[in-house]
Amino acid sequence: MATTREPVNPVWAAYCARRIEEWIDWLTNIQVDSYIELSERFIALNPRYVPTADDRGSSYGQTFERLMIDPEFIGSLSDRGLLVWANSGVADFVLALDAYGPVSPHVRRVTRFFAKHLPWFDRVYAYLRAELIAELRAAGREL
Repeated sequence: MATTREPVNPVWAAYCARRIEEWIDWLTNIQVDSYIELSERFIALNPRYVPTADDRGSSYGQTFERLMIDPEFIGSLSDRGLLVWANSGVADFVLALDAYGPVSPHVRRVTRFFAKHLPWFDRVYAYLRAELIAELRAAGREL
């Protein structure tokens, strides 16, 4: 029986392709399971968490942003690419990242973790994305 796979968001596919080597090096040199365990606890204790400006410097905030937010990449997108990015969510990122799961067990572990908590990450990402969209609009980009 053949399985069909959802089409991968082209912006997230390009983003993952650009960053995957750095991520694999980073994930190999940290204690991924410890980060995930700590994050599991944080999510359980803060199910309705909404990020604030103060969270940007926290280790949790930096970890999430390191994977999800790259203002330089996003700023380099065409207007159409920017619209595709602005209208996508964490599920699109997870789908694009999942392609690298066979390459690295650490990537597979992180992908499963994001998928497990997709609604939570979608809410957090929506706030971070809104901040970045506001910055892009202030810089004259049309969204």
